[in-house]
Amino acid sequence: MKGRKTVLGVLMMNTGTPDAPTPEAIRPYLKQFLSDRNIIHAPRFIWYPVLNLCILPNRPKKTAPNYQAFWTKEGSPFLLTSLAQRDKLRVRLTELAGEPVAVELGMRYGNPSVASALDALFDAGVDHIVALPMYPQDTKACAGTCLEEFDRSLEAALAVRSVAARPTVDKIAYYWNAPGYLDALAQSVREAWSYEPGKKLVVSFHSVPLSYQASGDTYHESTKATALGLASKLGVAPEDLDITYQSRFDSRKWLGPFLNPELRRLAGEGATDVAVVCPIFSVDCIETCVEVDKEAREEFVSAAREAGAETPNFTYVPALGAADSLIDVLANLVMAKTC
Repeated sequence: MKGRKTVLGVLMMNTGTPDAPTPEAIRPYLKQFLSDRNIIHAPRFIWYPVLNLCILPNRPKKTAPNYQAFWTKEGSPFLLTSLAQRDKLRVRLTELAGEPVAVELGMRYGNPSVASALDALFDAGVDHIVALPMYPQDTKACAGTCLEEFDRSLEAALAVRSVAARPTVDKIAYYWNAPGYLDALAQSVREAWSYEPGKKLVVSFHSVPLSYQASGDTYHESTKATALGLASKLGVAPEDLDITYQSRFDSRKWLGPFLNPELRRLAGEGATDVAVVCPIFSVDCIETCVEVDKEAREEFVSAAREAGAETPNFTYVPALGAADSLIDVLANLVMAKTC
């Protein structure tokens, strides 16, 4: 309709979480995750029997204790923080735009789904949608698969809805180099840990198969640039910076070096104080809270004591979560799409 005002909507996307910390709830979440072709590349006729007959009957039982330790009385901290991000971004965008902006949360795996978030945006009458994966660095296993799911869900929604016109769509695939992001990340490190020459800053990212690079994935370059930019903001000397990766889960060749072996190496070389920050995650999850803050901590402390350190120090720097500094970065990026 001529003269109709554009209504802006934002769909924030992240990996997701089971509905409950039980094997019964973990199983469908894990099945959806491990059925994603961006995650598992094996032929379906080979992979599905392994998934359904070996992994799904057993893996949820093994991982349930980690989820139970992670959970709170209010629910999943991952979901609760993601909802807080959504609410704060809605408020900030409304302030900047001078009018209501619809912001919804959709998870790539589990609930709330991307499809349900799109339904809510259409119900709000939006005709300009900004798709925003919550990963600072872009790789097809994270932001890429979220944006693919967004495209599928959008086409499905349009096929069953009567809309006056197809909405305008913009996508923000990454934001590691957005104004203010590295400043926000550096401040989070300063609040948790104080650098002095000789202390080690370990910037660790979720690993991806090396084959991704051959297909044009820029993850390796963006993770390195993020780590170097962060070190520069903090004044960390090159010899005190270590860039690592974690969470390899199959036999393919994966991007390294890996976190735990690097921590053992640092300890063996005399390091007694390390901080680990994981910038690929905007919200803390099982991977950061268990693999990094618990298991990697134990790895470093044990190795450092074996090397003769009496009081080794390991600091995990929490994800930015719903920090105002991150919300401002995201809000400014979204508003730039409206110009």
